[in-house]
Amino acid sequence: MDAATFAVSAPLFAFGVRGLPEARARRRVEPASLRAYRRELAEGYRFVAATPLLLSLCLMTLVTRGLDQGWSAVLLPVHAREELDGSIDLGLLNAAFGICALTGALVYGAVGSRFRRWPVFTVAFLIVGLPRFVVAAFTDTFTPLAVIMAVEGFACGVLNPIMATVTYETVPEALRSRVLSATTASVQLVTPLGGLAVGFLVDSVGPPSTLLTIGGVYLLATLCPVIFPAWRQMDSTATRWEVADGLATVQ
Repeated sequence: MDAATFAVSAPLFAFGVRGLPEARARRRVEPASLRAYRRELAEGYRFVAATPLLLSLCLMTLVTRGLDQGWSAVLLPVHAREELDGSIDLGLLNAAFGICALTGALVYGAVGSRFRRWPVFTVAFLIVGLPRFVVAAFTDTFTPLAVIMAVEGFACGVLNPIMATVTYETVPEALRSRVLSATTASVQLVTPLGGLAVGFLVDSVGPPSTLLTIGGVYLLATLCPVIFPAWRQMDSTATRWEVADGLATVQ
């Protein structure tokens, strides 16, 4: 199925963006080199550090992606093996989450512009975090966990379009590839450590205690948009991007 979707995606990109000025390759001002790469990557990190909302998004993603890796790679498989019906239930749970995540993204894409981003993001983020860990810790049946993972999948589908939109509106076009490279590299570097840490905890204190501990850390992360004022800038990134992009062009 993956191969089939890739086969459909390739011609869509090959012919769908043909003739669009935005899709044309750009010539570099200077030849590519290791020195130029290091300088441009550093510029990306400096922009992230100087932009409170973008820095908050980056740090939040670092933490939550690591915790999500611990959930998907360790906690959920262990729970499915010890409390549920093994790989069958594991597959059904992941399928429910994925289908609902796609549905959430499609629904938000259709009607999301009618609502303010910050309240929607905050509520969806709270839904995505703690509930699944608590349900898995206190129940050994399939249905409650399937229901909460379906709800969380829908909320997760809402989160991703908001984060992508805010990022593209916040970062000037001249710096976009550098900033996205810096943030993506950071997330990919930290994510595997989440699975390693959670695996150690499961062996040390057992699955139930680990579920509640990781769920508590996730709750703290999801409270950040409620506590810190920088997150409220999500509703005004378009205006600030226009100013920033103009400054980048002048420079």
